Amino acid sequence: MEARFENISVVVQGPVQSSQARKQQEGITEKCLLSIRKYLPGATIVLSTWKGQDISHLEYDKLVLSVDPGQNKDGYCPVNYHRQVLSTKAGLAVVTTPYAMKLRSDNFLIGNEFVNIQKVFSKKSKQYNFFSEKVVINSNLFRRTSNGHKVIFNASDFFYYGLTSDLKLIWEQPPFEEQRFSQVLLDKSLLRKNGYKALEAEQVYCQIWMRRLTKDSPLMVHRYDSTKQDLNFWDEFLANNIIIADPEVMGLGLRDASIRKIKRANEYSHIDWLELYKKYCNKKQKIPFSKAQLGLSIRRFFKLPISKLYTDLKLILK
Repeated sequence: MEARFENISVVVQGPVQSSQARKQQEGITEKCLLSIRKYLPGATIVLSTWKGQDISHLEYDKLVLSVDPGQNKDGYCPVNYHRQVLSTKAGLAVVTTPYAMKLRSDNFLIGNEFVNIQKVFSKKSKQYNFFSEKVVINSNLFRRTSNGHKVIFNASDFFYYGLTSDLKLIWEQPPFEEQRFSQVLLDKSLLRKNGYKALEAEQVYCQIWMRRLTKDSPLMVHRYDSTKQDLNFWDEFLANNIIIADPEVMGLGLRDASIRKIKRANEYSHIDWLELYKKYCNKKQKIPFSKAQLGLSIRRFFKLPISKLYTDLKLILK
């Protein structure tokens, strides 16, 4: 008998057609919606997009049309920050199922393994528990390092799956200007010295929702801005609240622009996350042998120290 997924809603958020400002792979949103029907039969599809978009050819269960807020100009966030937050928040607002997925309109499913993955790693440590259950996020563009430096808060924004209530803790937030700590972040951004790289877009997103979860979450000036305590906080947070899963294993298909022949050395792998889970949550967790992980470790061994040295020399010369 075919498995049914009536307890899941999928919020497909973002534009459904290309614009001059943002090119999109032809037909990718239609492919996205059809893939949900195929791999999550019974799930509710919520399409959350902008008024004026051509949706005549698309299949969905619930439609949420919002006024496009346009690119934000707060001087801190990536230009499409409000767009992503608004379309995701508006979609989650009409979800009535216990579980939900946030899926960008330019990605798609190739399986449903993430449903089981989300249930497997349930143990937690004593602190930094903010979600009722763990949230699955894909490893693609979930950066572990940048220019050889270990970084925090660089979570991918492609895919989130977990309890609806937990996803709302991330995405149900006010505009940036209305955040209690927005001025602090704006002031900190002015402290960034010449030569230090600005935060990645994903770091900005993550830093804001992390700060809403706990005041223990650090606020950053530049991309590599983290103490040893900050790094430990981030590692334990990931072990307790997130499951980082590899796209091809969890059932996520990627747009062409995101596909690489081999995994980037600066990204987390699922095994990287398993090691954090074993350290903080479950000492008995077994770490499987993986040729891919071995190759990744070898590339990191040679590449990351050179990258870090080059970056540090540039900062010194500045």
